[in-house]
Amino acid sequence: MKDLLTIVVLAVMALACYCRPALSQTVAFDALGGDIRTLVNDLKDTERPVHGQGIPRPGHPQPGFPQQPGHPQPGNPGHNQPGFPQGPGHNQPGHSGYPQTGNPGHPGHPPIYYPSTPDADDNCVTWKFTAQTPDTRTEKVTGSRKDCYLGADLQYYCSDSSAPFSRKITVNIGERKLEAWEEESLKVCLDSPSSPTLRLGGMLYEYAVASRNSNGFLGANAATTFTLTPGAKKPSAPDSREISVGFVVAADGGVYLTLNDARADHFKGEKISIKAEGMKLDIDHTLPVDQMINSFVNFKVSGSFEVGSSYILKLMDTPKPGKYVVTVTFSRNGPLSNGASAEVMETFDLK
Repeated sequence: MKDLLTIVVLAVMALACYCRPALSQTVAFDALGGDIRTLVNDLKDTERPVHGQGIPRPGHPQPGFPQQPGHPQPGNPGHNQPGFPQGPGHNQPGHSGYPQTGNPGHPGHPPIYYPSTPDADDNCVTWKFTAQTPDTRTEKVTGSRKDCYLGADLQYYCSDSSAPFSRKITVNIGERKLEAWEEESLKVCLDSPSSPTLRLGGMLYEYAVASRNSNGFLGANAATTFTLTPGAKKPSAPDSREISVGFVVAADGGVYLTLNDARADHFKGEKISIKAEGMKLDIDHTLPVDQMINSFVNFKVSGSFEVGSSYILKLMDTPKPGKYVVTVTFSRNGPLSNGASAEVMETFDLK
């Protein structure tokens, strides 16, 4: 009987060693004199749960269990903690992770839907008018509505919320005077099937706008006619094409910049301010340092003039042969001008 008990005890101990090679405690038992119930109770006291019933998995620390290399201590950054990449399905509220860009209903990052903003250009076309074009224009304009949501990366993601729609738009502009070089720019926008709008920022006159809608039968042949009545003309911004640049070496040896004003008659009675900055481009870097420094040339001159057909600015007293670049900045001051600046860049050679 005692031999049989010994065999049972040894079998139980072998089974325990086979199933629990990672036990951190040692079971002390006298196989010949101990009680089998004591052995079983001791084994229960040191037993760990099997995987799936509480045994710690990598990255899931439990009190009393050592951490593996690369697995942080309690709090476990690396699993739904800020600063560690998150895997799919781990973007819970309060945890950073991959931006959600295609799941509008995800809890924790609810989307914010909104239609296309009125100042967006998605549903706009640009029409240009000059002194040579008709003052009436009719075209079919197409638009679409967009819905957008705010992703976890704080970017908006948008998609069309309906099929494209269109409407016939007519613009009639009242009589006004445009110079041969002037151009008006009008944006015609269709943000909804029945709500066309105009943006007048590129127009040269102040306009009063009236509109008339015709929705047709069941929306077919929907049309809107805009009538623009001109008021005061807006002050003009300068155009770089107004000024042409040249240079001349005068009898006194000085180098002068000459500027011709193509719009002098139109802006007669105003003043023009001109600034010219430039430098010599071809510096011979093989020269000794003192000679190379002496060959370097830059200039900065300015002047104010009554508007006329031409203006002259002196660039340098003594010409130094080479290739030069000059930038001319000018602005007009008067009732027809808004004081803005324009630039012209030119190069010239001195022999």
